[in-house]
Amino acid sequence: MAYPTPTEESNPAARLSRFIAKAMRTNASSKSALDAWGDALDIPTEGIGLERTHDIAQLLTECTEEVRLLKLALRQQGVPEALYSQYISHVEHALSVTNLNAAWSTTVSNYLGSNVLLSLAWCSYVLPNESVGATDDDLIGLAALLRELEDALQAPGLPEAVRAAFTKHLLGMQRAMKIFPVRGVKPMKEASRAILADLNIDKDEIRDAASTADRSAMGNLGNSLFKAWKKTAEIAGDAEKIVKTGRQLVEFVSDAIDKLPA
Repeated sequence: MAYPTPTEESNPAARLSRFIAKAMRTNASSKSALDAWGDALDIPTEGIGLERTHDIAQLLTECTEEVRLLKLALRQQGVPEALYSQYISHVEHALSVTNLNAAWSTTVSNYLGSNVLLSLAWCSYVLPNESVGATDDDLIGLAALLRELEDALQAPGLPEAVRAAFTKHLLGMQRAMKIFPVRGVKPMKEASRAILADLNIDKDEIRDAASTADRSAMGNLGNSLFKAWKKTAEIAGDAEKIVKTGRQLVEFVSDAIDKLPA
C-alpha cells in the first residue's frame, strides 16, 4: 500500500509522517516494534542490548515531544480537535516505549492504519512550514565538522577540564543532528545557543584550565569548535546573529591561546 508522505513541508506533522512512513517501508513484518523503529531511526543492529534499546527509547521520546508540539500547533491554527484527536492518539500509542516488545505487525494493525498516515499528511498541509530547514548537504557538512571536532578532542596536550567542557558541546551538537529528522532545527538552535551561554558563564574556569594546554592543540580545538558551532547556528536559522554573538566565541578562544607559552 502506498502511504501519503509529505516531501517538502517542514513542520511537526510532516516530520512524523516521513518518519512513520519510513518505518512502514521497512521489511519488518516479523520483527518487534523495537527493531522496526530502530531501522527507521538508522540505529545499527550490531548495537544489540540495553544501549541500543535505550537509544531507540530516547529517540521515540523525542518523537512524542513532536506529537505534543503537533497538537499545540493544530490548536493554535483553530483546527477542531475532533478532526485529528483519534488519529494522533494512535500515533502516541504506536510510539510509546511500553509497546517496544510488541510485534511490529501488531503495532501497525492496531495503530498505524492508512487513515493515520492520511491524517498526518493532511495536518502537514494545514500547518504552516517552519521558516528554516536544512538540506542534505547541510547535514553532510555538519557531520564532517563534528568528526573534525571529535578528532581535535583526542589530541594530546589538552587538559581534561578543557576536553570535558568541549566534549559536552560536541555531544550536544551530535544529539541535535541525530534527532533532526524527527525534531527539526529546534535542538540545533538549543545546542548552538548553549555553547555561547556556557562559555560565557564558565569562561574563567575554562581559561584557567587552558593555561596549561599545548598551544597547537588548543588552537586546533578552538577552530574546530567554532566551525561546527557556526554551521549548527546556520542550520538553526541563527545566521544573522553569528557576526554579533559569534565574536564572543572567537575572542574567548583567541584570548585563551594568546595566554599560552609560544
